[in-house]
Amino acid sequence: PDSGCPPVSERKSRLRMSALTAPGIPLLAVAIMGAVGIALLQGDSSPPENIAAPPPDARSYLADMRLRRFGDDGQLEYRATADRATYFADGSLALSTVDVDYLGGRQSVWTLSAPSGRVPPSQDRIELTGAVNVHGRDEAGVPVDFNTEQLLVELESETLRSEAPVELRSPDKHVEAIGLVADFQGTQVELLNRVRAEIDE
Repeated sequence: PDSGCPPVSERKSRLRMSALTAPGIPLLAVAIMGAVGIALLQGDSSPPENIAAPPPDARSYLADMRLRRFGDDGQLEYRATADRATYFADGSLALSTVDVDYLGGRQSVWTLSAPSGRVPPSQDRIELTGAVNVHGRDEAGVPVDFNTEQLLVELESETLRSEAPVELRSPDKHVEAIGLVADFQGTQVELLNRVRAEIDE
């Protein structure tokens, strides 16, 4: 018998339409809620990431950072990667597990790695700290590696600079010193103080 009520499928259709057209319920919000509901029903939600609490003045962080910096001429100035980059209210950037190369463009010879780093606010440099390892070659193409606990990458002057103890190795020498200055292209590598060298004949 006809009870005067529309079939169930028709009622459901009308309910859905009224929900979409009801005042105060934006269409986008309905779509988002529907997508979330479907994901939950399908068991497609992932558990929240466990991360350490950031410092109080941290504003945001980026995981697996891949950075390419270009100059005004459109040429690559350097590229860097970090497992994590934390941005602070003063405009500085803290980096963890850092790799930097292509310093000053494709003619650069150095590849840098460090457990941590920092980009100060409004300064054109990167401060690397911890066990900083540097791989490259000198002007003659001879491989040169050195390590130190602190290294400044000065982008404007295209200079690597350290005031900490430095241990430098090449195929025929092992040198220890306090402080180092090198240009990005490897044409000048200067050890500053208390230099002690062992040369293999």
